[in-house]
Amino acid sequence: MKEIRVGVVAAKDTAESLHMQIAQTGMAAMVVRSEEACSAASDNSTRRIVEANPDIIIVEIRDSSTGLQTLQVLQAALPKSRLLITSNVTDPQLIIEAMRSGAREYLPNPVSQATLLEAFHRYLVDRSRTMNPASAKRGKLFCITSAKHGSGATTLAVNLAGIIAARSKQSTALLDLDRPVGDAAAYLNIKPAFTISDALAAGARLDSVLLDSYMQKSNGFYLLAGFREYASNTVIPAERLEQLLDVSQNTFAHTIVDLPPTMTEDQVEVIAHNSQAIVVVLTPELPAIWRTERLLTYLNKLESTDKVRVILNRSSSSDEISNVDIERLLRNGIHWRLPNDYRACIKAINSGNLLDPAGSKHLYRAINALATELAGLPEAEGRRGLLDLFLKPSSI
Repeated sequence: MKEIRVGVVAAKDTAESLHMQIAQTGMAAMVVRSEEACSAASDNSTRRIVEANPDIIIVEIRDSSTGLQTLQVLQAALPKSRLLITSNVTDPQLIIEAMRSGAREYLPNPVSQATLLEAFHRYLVDRSRTMNPASAKRGKLFCITSAKHGSGATTLAVNLAGIIAARSKQSTALLDLDRPVGDAAAYLNIKPAFTISDALAAGARLDSVLLDSYMQKSNGFYLLAGFREYASNTVIPAERLEQLLDVSQNTFAHTIVDLPPTMTEDQVEVIAHNSQAIVVVLTPELPAIWRTERLLTYLNKLESTDKVRVILNRSSSSDEISNVDIERLLRNGIHWRLPNDYRACIKAINSGNLLDPAGSKHLYRAINALATELAGLPEAEGRRGLLDLFLKPSSI
């Protein structure tokens, strides 16, 4: 196996320790070392590192301004090299700024041999995926959307992610792409350090390791939080969306995407191309039905209807508009129905938890059954009863 070529920008004591630890991994060799920060592309430190062209560069940050400047200079000079940082400083804001300046990972100082081995392994896995994209097993992608805010798409997305992660025992991600702001983090009572904005801004640097560093684990799955603030720059270019979905599918076995109610034609084409299913959620009231019919017409024009699954949320026997009438107005069959349990949903959201299987057993069972069907999970053991008639998908 070809050795990984490593460069180090660090103070003398840290550099000497890293030199020894890198050699002892048996996977890498230090090919260049500098005790001076990189201030410009033309300085001696930068030129020496560029000439060595290492696969990985470890930058020690002792002073935030010079450390961040070093990252920015090296990122511009060697865009294909993986930048890692190490520091005694554990300030979250500094780590965030370092990631935005080009760093892929943070290694606690002093860096151990085990930590280096893990970082080198991740680098080799990503390099293999880049060199042999056809051999990489892609995960499944499920996109959840609605034509009208308030239909319960985020509640469904969050709980699908939790159930699929628990049932499949496989890596599962939830990407919150809703606009103008995302609510998934709030639903889970998470205060994220990074958001979808950071992943999109990473551009060509985005890979499995960097995406993972932007996410937080909750309830067994990884969340990439949505936009935090109302802003005019929340439009997602189709090429960035394609890249994000591609990296996620190459990283996780299952990816659930919480989509906004409105998307551009090129965004829909990306979604349709990458996803196993586009789940459209609506509630049994006229404005939601009216908007959903137009969304389905739009998807039909883009030849995306074969992946569409219409989910009727908050359904009950007392609905003024019957299921037959809804299907007639939509000119489309209802694929699945979720029973109305508003109290259980609000309790879960306000507590930052997923639905309680005991406290919302009908709704939980319905989402559990939907997750089984979408993700191809083994049937959960349990006694079948009258409720299964309610859970069965409608014929289309």
